[in-house]
Amino acid sequence: LEEARKKACVLDFTLPENTPYTPNFIGTKVIDDFEFDDIEKAIDWNPFFQTWQLRGRYPNRGYPKIFNDETVGEEAKKLFDDAQKMLAQFKEKKSLKLVA
Repeated sequence: LEEARKKACVLDFTLPENTPYTPNFIGTKVIDDFEFDDIEKAIDWNPFFQTWQLRGRYPNRGYPKIFNDETVGEEAKKLFDDAQKMLAQFKEKKSLKLVA
């Protein structure tokens, strides 16, 4: 224990390179009425298709490759198009408010 204490790292917080970072904001930040355009690009469609039990066979697994699958590709494309229409309606009618 004594040997470990002798080898302990000692930081001098008065030195500029050891000064702790001060955050610009402290607390909870709420983004009210988030834009759909900002979020649409970030949607991970794979869980969406998996929920509907649409799983393509390798190498056609996952979005957008699932559309090429012989078995589920056509149905996956129809489902995706329906989801896109639904998102467009939410955006157009402002019937869904995105808050983060």
